Amino acid sequence: MEKVKIAYPITDSTSGMPASKDSFVFKSIVASLAGASIPAVIFYFLM
Repeated sequence: MEKVKIAYPITDSTSGMPASKDSFVFKSIVASLAGASIPAVIFYFLM
């Protein structure tokens, strides 16, 4: 078996700021909506 290397996320100096956390939450919500809508649009036009 091969050994698996685990990559840990690097925290930057701006991670303590609440504005960057709000921006991250907003970006993640937009990304999840966009990622869910792309297959829905494809299946809609295929039907």
